[in-house]
Amino acid sequence: MQRYNSFNGLRGFAAIGILLMHYLANMDANIVLPLKQSNPLLYGSIIPFFTTFVYMFFIISAFSMCCGYFKKFTMKSTTSGEVSEFNTDKFYLKRYSRIWPFFALLVGIDVVLKPSVSEIYQAFADLTLAFNLLPNPDISVIGVGWFLGLIFLFYMIFPWFVFLLQSKKRAWFALIISVAFHFILIRYFLTSEFCTESQIANFRHNMIYSFPFFMIGGILYLYKDKLQLTKNLSRTILLVITLIATSLCFTEWKPKFFSGSDLWTAIIFTLWILYAISGEISFKGFKILDNRVTKLLSDYSMEIYLCHMVIFRAIEKIHLEKYIQNDHALYWTWSFLGIGLSFLFSWFVINVLFKNIKKLTFTKKINKD
Repeated sequence: MQRYNSFNGLRGFAAIGILLMHYLANMDANIVLPLKQSNPLLYGSIIPFFTTFVYMFFIISAFSMCCGYFKKFTMKSTTSGEVSEFNTDKFYLKRYSRIWPFFALLVGIDVVLKPSVSEIYQAFADLTLAFNLLPNPDISVIGVGWFLGLIFLFYMIFPWFVFLLQSKKRAWFALIISVAFHFILIRYFLTSEFCTESQIANFRHNMIYSFPFFMIGGILYLYKDKLQLTKNLSRTILLVITLIATSLCFTEWKPKFFSGSDLWTAIIFTLWILYAISGEISFKGFKILDNRVTKLLSDYSMEIYLCHMVIFRAIEKIHLEKYIQNDHALYWTWSFLGIGLSFLFSWFVINVLFKNIKKLTFTKKINKD
């Protein structure tokens, strides 16, 4: 499978950006309000925009899944003439093993810290990873886990997704239909006539709303071989276009057609992913999106995303505001501490806790045999 290492930077920076957004949104209003007044562009527009990075995750997830499994789903015969069978068991076991253990640990911590019947019911729904099938998947136990609910639903329907990508004409038609349904959902179905207030507020949890992002990832996969650029000049032009399109989000010139929708961010993130696919600009061998730091962040991006609010609540107990009087210094100290602790917690759980549990389980199995 061809690997696109520049995706490491997109995943890593997206996880950090979402952390910065959530920390700003959850800090005391007496701290946040002065920040927004002192620098409305940074704290009022740019950092809040980072919440849309989840859509970039959707596009990358669809693209990456296609890289790994599209040909396996569509292959009718091997070179020897034998029919190739797709290993469904292995496919879903890999998805569970990647997502479930770390998420289950966080869910357990949440229930222990806030025990109640409601928490137990919601924790049960979380642990199935099928909670996006609920009529109203508004779950407070690891609230950021809504992303996993939507991603796992995408895994469930992935064979149908591959069907939509069987030909480029069908893929473009499916994208047009998904965009049309996206707007119909906003204008008609996401109203009080059909939904509760929480369902309307959590519009992103809805697969119909977010499906155009997955379709974009699939279509990018179909054209991936034609999207790689060999010259730095071409990559530079693409980067400039991408930066201009991104900047429009923070100006009054943002296209009004996309009002009430996040599809303008779909265009922006498509450009960023095109830049990553192109191989990006190299500065004397160094690439901003493809280096050791971004690879490390990417390796733990999902874990950082899932645990950063747990870490936020832990830092909250320290009451940093007693020691740091400057609001800017307080926010960035809190954020960088959150980034560091989230990474260390993720690294420890994956590389120490889970590995030792596996060794212990394996040793017991050998002794039993």
